[in-house]
Amino acid sequence: MVPGYHEVRELGAGGSGRVVLATYASTGAYVAIKYLNAAMRDDPWFVARFREEARVMVELRDPNIVRFYEYYEDVLEAAIVMELVDGVALRRILSGHGSTSPEAALVVLKGSLTGLASAHAAGIAHRDYKPENVLVQADGTSKLADFGIAARIGEPGTPSGTPSYMAPEQWAGEPAGAAGDVYAATCVFFECLTGRRPYEADHPAALMRRHRTAPIPLEAVPSSVRGLVARGMAKDPADRPPTARAFVADLEVAALSAYGPEWEQRGRRHLAELATLLALTFPLAKPSPRVSTSVARSVVGRMGGIRRPRLGPRVMAGAAVITVAVTVGLVAANRAPDRLSADTIFTPAPRSPEAGDTPAPPGRTSHARTSPGKDAGSPPPEPVTTPGPSRRAVTGRTVPSSASTDRPPTSESTGPRRPTPAPSRTPPRTAAPSPTGTPPPAHAVSGLAITGITAGGATIGLRASTTANVVLTVGFAEGRTPDRLTESPPRSLTLAGAGAYSPAVPHTFTPPACGQTLYRRVTVSTSPQAAGGPRTRTAEVRGDPCPAPSVESVDIVSFDGTTVRFRVRTGGTSAVTVKLGSAQKVVGGEGGFTSAVRTLELSGRTDYAREVAVEFADLPACGEYVQRVVTVATVPGGDMRSRDVRLPLPSCEPDPDPGPSAPDRPSEDGPGPDGSAEGGIL
Repeated sequence: MVPGYHEVRELGAGGSGRVVLATYASTGAYVAIKYLNAAMRDDPWFVARFREEARVMVELRDPNIVRFYEYYEDVLEAAIVMELVDGVALRRILSGHGSTSPEAALVVLKGSLTGLASAHAAGIAHRDYKPENVLVQADGTSKLADFGIAARIGEPGTPSGTPSYMAPEQWAGEPAGAAGDVYAATCVFFECLTGRRPYEADHPAALMRRHRTAPIPLEAVPSSVRGLVARGMAKDPADRPPTARAFVADLEVAALSAYGPEWEQRGRRHLAELATLLALTFPLAKPSPRVSTSVARSVVGRMGGIRRPRLGPRVMAGAAVITVAVTVGLVAANRAPDRLSADTIFTPAPRSPEAGDTPAPPGRTSHARTSPGKDAGSPPPEPVTTPGPSRRAVTGRTVPSSASTDRPPTSESTGPRRPTPAPSRTPPRTAAPSPTGTPPPAHAVSGLAITGITAGGATIGLRASTTANVVLTVGFAEGRTPDRLTESPPRSLTLAGAGAYSPAVPHTFTPPACGQTLYRRVTVSTSPQAAGGPRTRTAEVRGDPCPAPSVESVDIVSFDGTTVRFRVRTGGTSAVTVKLGSAQKVVGGEGGFTSAVRTLELSGRTDYAREVAVEFADLPACGEYVQRVVTVATVPGGDMRSRDVRLPLPSCEPDPDPGPSAPDRPSEDGPGPDGSAEGGIL
């Protein structure tokens, strides 16, 4: 297991190793980790070449190539940490649908050639381009994976790669290079167009002859792209396009003349449709334990243990696919987000108070970003203009409390009703009007709400029934846990002269450090007291992800067979994991081969010097010699260093050979000093 990552589950296994889904421990970001198989780890030629290419691949950033984060190696395992592509391999699409539209095939070829061009410019060849290494995402774009880890079969000098896509020169034993990548990409292009490989045979020797001598089956592809197939699959590398980038230029000319200016949009849309049909097989999909379809081998027919005969697997799987496809369609069409996707807040109708709520009216809170039970308030039923700080300035979304409709109470008499007097024939005398005027309306506050929390303070909204003074008191608190916040002195301000207010109350909150989560709480009250009392709102704020630590150098200063001194220099003070590997091999004695790995954590500095006693198996009593090896590797990946020593052992004395005695001539004297028996018989 690569230190610094948490493995989630295995995604699959192939000829070059197994791939697992993992998360980076510091940030939680998803990654894919490929553990190379034992044959690759034990191949010194491959390991030496791949170490050099890994340094280049880490710096290579192209949207058509799976991002390479680090290469990790110790005495027990070797692994590649790379970008997680939430999509499906082109092989799965071809297996399920046979072929694609010509425009979709052109989109795949263009994306692959563009990625190959970037890699070739950096001196890296893929060496094993095939549909399994082309990953198609839900938006129809694709990425190339597994650069430089083609499985080597047999002795050095034999062809390496996948036979169905190997160029003629590879069959002849020549090293795979950029021209071979162009040939393989064109073979996959042919398969996308026709649903079959360009050459097929039951035996590798027959397949080799066809790749080297058989005519290119151009009649199987549309006439509009036959020129591309003929150039890309030319037998002689010199007859192919000189570079992958030059081939892209030829492709765009052919596609534009045959399918019009919108060929790429149509092709990408078709690929997106084919990929979303397999959305349940994406790495981040979370299928239920009893889910199955005819394509993904999952069953969707039981919901909570109840059999639903009319909602069979195809209907349920189709609903999930339609949901994904609609989402992709909206993104592709660049439609404006609806209200639910914006920062608009929807509040439910008021409900009765429950035990455990804050004094303010209870509200529905966000379980992801807002602390339960901390958020209460009443946004005004009418919009309140908020010229204060923008809510988007807060890192992390804050959800205001639910609404409580402010309605004036209806006054009714609760005492006994007097009987209605009998009508009188004499009209009653009208009383003279009172000389006193109409009493002034009561001064009341309603609609009090905390409408926003930013790094620079809070925005408050309220309404007043008159233009008289309203004293607003705002309290601020912050901390690392929502239950233990540090309060600051409250701020008060007087509002007057209007019927609605939305003041911005300044306060400087502490910005969260990278990777840190802080909580900010705002409490507001008014005089006269607002209907429903004070309001409280808590916001969760997350800092930016911390940059990954970098290792500048690793050196082994000395190793005497028992103690190693090493030095590590880093580009920052973030934590760095050191894997100290040790191995011992006994030659000419008992003990064989033993190994172990020890993990050390370094942090807080940029230069570390350590002296560590290495644990080895006990030395045997005798033999020729013992070879001890120590390796130092870091996570994140820096250069791995190794040092070995040879310790001599005492010679093992041979067992004395008494020699056989002649059965018909027993000897009483025993063997002589020179080891021979009497009479010289051994």
